[in-house]
Amino acid sequence: MIAFIWRLILGGLWKPLLAVLGAAGLYVKGRADAKAKADSRALDATVKGQEAARKGRAEAVEKLRQGKTPEEIVRGNDRDWQ
Repeated sequence: MIAFIWRLILGGLWKPLLAVLGAAGLYVKGRADAKAKADSRALDATVKGQEAARKGRAEAVEKLRQGKTPEEIVRGNDRDWQ
């Protein structure tokens, strides 16, 4: 058995084996890179959403301080989105 393994190693089988292992490694790395990019885009979208919500709350508080009622604020927001 050991002699068979040595014959395979010395006989030149190691080159195609290394090529297959290298290709498998590149495939796994590519999948990891794609997942990292998708995670980054999802995080960016979450941060943008949280910032928009914070800004909207601050604007609503300011409008309440100016004396507008919550109904007026909601109607104004609805008009802005139409």
